[in-house]
Order: sequence, then structure tokens, then C-alpha cells
Amino acid sequence: MKSALWKTCFFCLLIIFCSSCGKEISTLSEFNSFVSDSENGLKVSKSVNGVLISVIYTPPEYISLKEMELHGFKGKEKYDSLLNNNKASASFLMIFGPDESKGNKDDIMYTGLKNFKEYVERAMTLNFDLEQQITLSTEENDYLPVLSSLENTYGLSKDRKINIVFTSLKEQKNLKEAMKYDFIYSDETYDVGILHFEFDKEKIEENLPEINFQ
Repeated sequence: MKSALWKTCFFCLLIIFCSSCGKEISTLSEFNSFVSDSENGLKVSKSVNGVLISVIYTPPEYISLKEMELHGFKGKEKYDSLLNNNKASASFLMIFGPDESKGNKDDIMYTGLKNFKEYVERAMTLNFDLEQQITLSTEENDYLPVLSSLENTYGLSKDRKINIVFTSLKEQKNLKEAMKYDFIYSDETYDVGILHFEFDKEKIEENLPEINFQ
């Protein structure tokens, strides 16, 4: 009887240990894989009219590790300093792409366009005016982007990626205290209407992997 009980306890501890091991990362590449997996709750995608739009919540932990690798910084102390600064904002990666499963094989910049003038207008919108079409809603406040930047693909991808950053104004509740995010895209570019991308920030934070600095 005791032997069976010990075996059961050992098996349970082994499961807990293996589960915790699976949540440890040491590189930005590993973190990229984690945030890009929709099962982890950081990526939400919607397809409308052959256009696939994905929004990825990139938490402060991810942004801090990205800055560490970008600037060649080392050590947990520097990471903690960056993390403390980045917690004041909320960052997202918005991806526009053709939904090839719906028959759209075009570069997303050309989807639905009739002439070069419309192409120029779309390029200007994605580069400079997309902020006007986006709102981040929480339990307490609505926030407007303070920054959006279109990544240059150099013609190597059919997708377009835009980094979006929000921060709190003095009269607003601090973004880091919010438990849920509703990223609202009121489209004026691809005729997809108003789309909501919802994130359970509290659950996401509970499941974030630990970063190994050794």
C-alpha cells in the first residue's frame, strides 16, 4: 500500500517538474516561437474577405529580451532594469497577410487594388495613418497608440508587419494594471470592418516562460 502511494506521489512530482521545465527559455528565438503559438494566448487571428489579420501581444518580458539581444546586453540585472521600464507600455505586432486558404495568393499590399493611386494611398496609411484606426480597450480606459512602425520586408514577404505601442496618459489608469486587453481595429484599408482581438493578460502572465540567464 505504501509502495503504491509513493509511486503515485513520485509520478505526480515528475509531471510537475517536467511541466515547469517546459516553461523555461534562454533565447529570443525560443520566445518568438512561444508568442507565435496561438495556443499560448498571445496571438489572435481573423480572416475576412481573403485578408488574414493577426495581432500578437508582445509582453514586456519579450520586449526586454529583444532589447538585450539587439544591444548585446548581458545579465539578469540589466534585463530587470529594462523590464521595469517596459512594463509602463503595451506592445503588439499586427500582421496583414493574404489568406491563401481562401484563394488569395497576392502580396497583401496589392489585394483589392485597382490602380497605382490606391497603392500609394494604402502605403501611406500603413506607414503613417494606421494609428488612427486602432484603439486598445481595458476594463478602465481606452488608449490610443503612441507609436506605429511598419517593418520593411524588401519584397521578400507577402505579409506586412506593424509594431504598435500604447502607453498611459497621466489621467488614465496604468496599463500594467489591466487584466484584459481588447485590441480594436476599425479598418479603412482592407474592407474588413471593425475587428476585436481579445487577450486575457492575467492568464498570459501566469503562463509566461521563465528566462534562463545562465
